[in-house]
Amino acid sequence: MSSTEQLTGTVERVTISSQFLGEEREVNVYLPHNYSPLYKYPVLYINDGSDYMMMGRMISLLNERFQDRLAGRFLVVFVPVDKSLRTDEYHPEGARHEAYVRFFADELVPAIEERFAAFPMGPARGIMGSSLGATAALHTVLQYPKKFHYLALQSGAFKDQTFREVEGRRDLATVPVYQVVGLQEEHFQSSNGRVINILDLNRRMRDLLQAQGVDVDYAEYDRDHTWGFWQEDLPRALDHFVRHTAF
Repeated sequence: MSSTEQLTGTVERVTISSQFLGEEREVNVYLPHNYSPLYKYPVLYINDGSDYMMMGRMISLLNERFQDRLAGRFLVVFVPVDKSLRTDEYHPEGARHEAYVRFFADELVPAIEERFAAFPMGPARGIMGSSLGATAALHTVLQYPKKFHYLALQSGAFKDQTFREVEGRRDLATVPVYQVVGLQEEHFQSSNGRVINILDLNRRMRDLLQAQGVDVDYAEYDRDHTWGFWQEDLPRALDHFVRHTAF
């Protein structure tokens, strides 16, 4: 191999039969180029997985990252969502939300850990999401705080129920949180036409999480509610994940 040739990881597609969702779900699992079943890896699970792969260009980012042999290795599970069901599954009051969260924690995670060399413990599992996908990630941790010990929240579109459920949850203090939002996200128009102040929601959630004793790495950038922002932020988010899941 020439000195300029890039080592690339592999992406495996895994089909999971879900009793909770009543259907089969496909996820994509990224393995570093030097993945070995003899070594155990932390795992980062990602909502809106197809968007992170395509618009976030995350596969290319991971390949570039792992050229450094000293970079912390981990697996990434990209969990796609049917756009027509996204609100039902990601919104805390959605018709399929409870089923989705149970699928995520009780079916997806065991399937990944059975098939791949993943650390089977909470401190080695993290969830990432953007916008409503960040809200779904937070609610998954709220229901399974011992199973997931890491959260990365990009421009979370948090709901009233989310704030109510975080209130008083001192058990979240063991979950480090990476949280970013754009200064231009004050007037985001949602899919139902409502204008939402994403910036204010994130400031409030930061304060509420910190009040529960959570270590929140929070930052604001002069960006808007777009994939350009979230893609640009991914290297920072992944660095934070590695620092808090090093084994």
